[in-house]
Amino acid sequence: MASRSERSQIGRLPRLVVSWLLKLALVLFLSGIAAVGYLVLRTKDPFYVFRELKNWSDYKRYDSLITQIANEHLLDPRLVKAVVWRESRFQTDMIGKNSERGLMQVSEIAARDWAKSNSVTNFEPNQLFNPEVNLEIGCWYLSKALQRWNSQTEPVPFALAEYNAGKSRVDRWIRVALQRTKQPLSAEAFEDSIDFPSTAHYVRTILARYDFYKRRGPLVGENGTTAE
Repeated sequence: MASRSERSQIGRLPRLVVSWLLKLALVLFLSGIAAVGYLVLRTKDPFYVFRELKNWSDYKRYDSLITQIANEHLLDPRLVKAVVWRESRFQTDMIGKNSERGLMQVSEIAARDWAKSNSVTNFEPNQLFNPEVNLEIGCWYLSKALQRWNSQTEPVPFALAEYNAGKSRVDRWIRVALQRTKQPLSAEAFEDSIDFPSTAHYVRTILARYDFYKRRGPLVGENGTTAE
């Protein structure tokens, strides 16, 4: 038969286990807080990180689809994700002030151009709320714009400006920039020539978000693959 002291030691075992588990949980919790803090400081954009943590499923939900469709159009998926972030904050049911729809805020005119070019005969505007259709058309349009300005040293700002405001306005801003600089056109000079505040802000915010995503590394695509 166990002595009184032995029984006392046995009785303390559950309390010791509970105390140890509580300490372990506290250490893990504090480690998690430290990791989040490090991530926030490292990204240099704490507000985005907090929103991302709050709406994790929305901010990551379409990474695989973005990667797949962007690669098909020879686009950097991180650029496409930056456009999606700016246009809709990853909301598929978003409707713009000029009736643009979906993730990449595709207009009906652009969508019908895509349908005509790709011999799609049964297209309906409401299909733009389908993420796959919307990304397909948006990437098609953005890819065309990038190809058009591919002779520029940095074609992305030109393509983004066209995506937002149309080619004719980009042509005008280029003429203004060339008149001002009298030198080979740079992306900075072009951006400074954009006299639509909304488009200038649009281009700069997407470029900043694109850089943010590039610092993070490749997006995770289907089956765990990554896109460079």
